[in-house]
Amino acid sequence: MSKLLSKLIGKQSSMDLAAAIEKAQAELAQAEAAVATTEAEYDAGLLTADKKSLRVLVDAKADAQIDADTARSRIRRLEQDHEAALEAEAADQRQRRYDEAKAASEAAEKRMRKEYPRAAMAIRELLAELAAASIAVRAANADRPEGAPALFDPEHARSQPVLYREELSEEILDLWTTIDGTAPIQDDLQHHVHQHQKHRRGMLTDRSDSVERPLTYGLVQTVHGPLEVVRKRFRRTKYMPDQGGYRIAPLATEIVLPALDAAADPYWKPAYDQHDAAQQAAEQLKPAPTRPERVAEFSYELVKQ
Repeated sequence: MSKLLSKLIGKQSSMDLAAAIEKAQAELAQAEAAVATTEAEYDAGLLTADKKSLRVLVDAKADAQIDADTARSRIRRLEQDHEAALEAEAADQRQRRYDEAKAASEAAEKRMRKEYPRAAMAIRELLAELAAASIAVRAANADRPEGAPALFDPEHARSQPVLYREELSEEILDLWTTIDGTAPIQDDLQHHVHQHQKHRRGMLTDRSDSVERPLTYGLVQTVHGPLEVVRKRFRRTKYMPDQGGYRIAPLATEIVLPALDAAADPYWKPAYDQHDAAQQAAEQLKPAPTRPERVAEFSYELVKQ
C-alpha cells in the first residue's frame, strides 16, 4: 500500500470502509426506528402522562435523535474516507503499473541490445553460407563428372516438388458391372451378386423399403427393384496419383534484419538472388554515425508596444 494511502486511511482499505459503512447504515436504521418509537410514545402521553413522565419521554426521544444524528455523521465521515481510499488505491495501482512497465521496458531493452546483434549476425553468417553453397552447386552441376548425379541446392528440402503419376502394379480381373457399364460396381457389392447363366450374369436385389429409399449400386441407382449385372474383364492398375508441388524462395530473398540503431546499416536486406546475397554478405556493416551536437540558434518575434 502506498504512503499516500497509509497517510489518508491508515490500515483500512476501501473494502474495510465499505463494510463499516454498511454496518453504520444498519445502526442508523435502528436509531431512526427508535426515534419514531419515542416520538409516538411522547405524543401518546401528552394527554395522559404527568410532566415528570413526559420529561422522561422527552429525554428518551432526545437520546434517540442524538444516536441517529451520530450515525449519520459517522456515515458521512466513512463515505469521505471510503472515497479517499478509492482514490489512493487507484493512485497506488497506477504507480505500480508504471513501475512494472518501466522495469519491463528497461529489461527488454537491455536484452535487445545484448542478444539481437548476436542473433542477427548468426543469421547473416548462415545466409552467406547458404549463398556460397548454392553458387558452388550450380557451378558443379554445370560441369559434372561423367555419370555423377546432379547435386541438390542446400535449401531444396524446404520446397515440395511436383510428384507425377507412378504406376505400382497391374492385373487382369473379372468383375461385375452393369450391362453397358465401362467400370465395375463398388468392391463391397461384388460379393452380393446372385449369379446365373454360367456365372456371366447376375442380379443385385434392391433391399430398399420403398420407392423413396432406393439402394445405390456404385454410381447406378435403381428406381425400385433388382439391378442386372454382367461379368466383364478389366485391367486394374494400382498407381500413385499426381500431386502438385510448392516452391519456396531462398531465405536470403525473404529475410529482413533491421539495424539496431537509426542510420546504421541493416543486418540483412532481401537479396535478388544468391549472387546478390553473397555480395551483400561480403560487405562490411557500418554502425550508426555519431550524432552531431546541436548548436543554439536565435529566433525573433516582434513585441507589440
